[in-house]
Amino acid sequence: MDREDDPWGTIATEREVLAIARSVPSTNRLLDVIGLFGGDDRIQVTFVVDPGSVSEPGVRGLLHGAGVIRVESWQQVLTDQGRFALALAASPKGPLHELDPPLVLMPHGVGHNRRVGEAPGSLTSASGLDPSQLLHDGRVVADRLALSHAEQLARLSRTCPPAARHGVVVGDPTFDRMLAHAGRRDRYRTALGVGGGDGPGGAGFEAGAGDGTDRRFVVLSSTWNRDSLLGAERDLIRELLAALPVDHYRVGLIAHPNVWYRHGRAMLELWFADEIEAGLVLIPPYEGWRVALVAADVVIGDHGSVTFYAAAIGRPVLVAAFGDTELDPASPLLTFGRGARRIDPGADLEEQVLRATQSRPPSVADLLIEHHGGSAERMRALLYGLLDLSEPRTAARYLTLPDLEVKGEDVTAWQVEFSAPAGGRRGRPTGATASGVDADAAVSTDVLLRRFPAGAPSPAAPDPDRLLVVDAEDTVMPRWQSAHAWSRRRPLSEHEAVRWLGTKLAEYPKSRLAAAATGDGQALLIDREGRGFRARSRSGPLDAAVLAAAAAGWARTGWAWHPWRRGVRVAVGDTEMRLQTSPPPRTISVFWGRRVGVG
Repeated sequence: MDREDDPWGTIATEREVLAIARSVPSTNRLLDVIGLFGGDDRIQVTFVVDPGSVSEPGVRGLLHGAGVIRVESWQQVLTDQGRFALALAASPKGPLHELDPPLVLMPHGVGHNRRVGEAPGSLTSASGLDPSQLLHDGRVVADRLALSHAEQLARLSRTCPPAARHGVVVGDPTFDRMLAHAGRRDRYRTALGVGGGDGPGGAGFEAGAGDGTDRRFVVLSSTWNRDSLLGAERDLIRELLAALPVDHYRVGLIAHPNVWYRHGRAMLELWFADEIEAGLVLIPPYEGWRVALVAADVVIGDHGSVTFYAAAIGRPVLVAAFGDTELDPASPLLTFGRGARRIDPGADLEEQVLRATQSRPPSVADLLIEHHGGSAERMRALLYGLLDLSEPRTAARYLTLPDLEVKGEDVTAWQVEFSAPAGGRRGRPTGATASGVDADAAVSTDVLLRRFPAGAPSPAAPDPDRLLVVDAEDTVMPRWQSAHAWSRRRPLSEHEAVRWLGTKLAEYPKSRLAAAATGDGQALLIDREGRGFRARSRSGPLDAAVLAAAAAGWARTGWAWHPWRRGVRVAVGDTEMRLQTSPPPRTISVFWGRRVGVG
């Protein structure tokens, strides 16, 4: 879109709006709000990066990723600022007083809570409500302050009375954008590899039962600085990955953009290399965090806005760190933090997470957000009034959130806990309820597996009672010699599978057995004594790594294999599969140099 007097323009616009980007969070909020101009070719939006922004590389990366090509310099804007009919900012910092067009100033988080300034905690009141930011030579810089709740207007009346006359309560665009995407929860969960539905024991924006096959998505959220989750409780991520079975849980990390752009993606991926190898998902710092909250079953956070947003949309929240001293004592966010349930790193982490996912969280959105679902209508009316334009006839709405591109690795090696009734008889397996498997549903299970990522950087020594199962795609060579069993999940022909199985058992003498997928939902298994069988699942796809874990645990007990001929039920995660076996192909005997049979 171009101005009417632009000789190179194609579409003549009537109004130009200046969006002033300073930080990644503030730029995100601007991108939320300018979406209200969608479909209106009377308006052109031009971005400028606030001079002095320490986040400029991240801001420009965000704008480029959002498709913004036109980013002007501050000097360009001041030289020709008469062309702008309106200016938007989501940070009170910088030389905003130099601008002539009407300015709308808005928060970039959940209201105004943190006392920062030139140094952390240097302001006497919350950033965005402090006179040092809102006044210049005694004049209020912004024409309108768009607030999310009347409590902010009340605080503004106490901290800066002249600015309070410019305040208007419109609600929260970020909160409403997540509300609008509630129906995409299944879509996001599928992309994250945790299944569709509401998740086991979890809930959507309203309570609902899942289909019983999903993993719980546990999201860790950290703001920046030493009082944050990452700053104060860094080891919690390691401990959670070691404590949560991978078939029940997936863990994601939302780190504040200041963390990403202070240290860089490469450094974060290096610091969290072990956690990523153990299945941790690093959530992208732009739009991804909102998608992650929509998909989450529980959020473990700190005093950052993301933790409150999670609770506001109905997610169970556990607090791992909370920087009380950074917050305005009058902020409701402080009230929220002091009332939130704390996670105890010294207690059973799985039990705490499971209890949280099964709870109905209290309603807290009204503490900091008004006009739920109505901010688009109120904000658009405010903007078009200042632009002196009639509003479009279409409904006011924000743009659709982009799908999340998951940054995480598939787990390729597992520490496995195996349990089964003595002698392999039918009955209740030990430890069923501890894994989250419903006790009544597990009565007919022959084998119960709980798998943990072998790469989880736990400070504790590996449990000698656990089995190590390694997949063919594993890249951590030092643990290969310790594998009790091998798997190959990508299918081979039976002839190729026979050779692969024999090679693995020959190369790794500690391995009791190996299993390889052969396509059509089947797999081939051979143990070191030359026994083997074909296996298939009568209840869905067969994972060769699950087969290898169940068979390795069975072999360790010394029980006979003949029950497998009739079929074995294996519980893993929140699913139960029925394994059916049949005799192995004759080519195994030829390759092995001796007769191979079942059991």
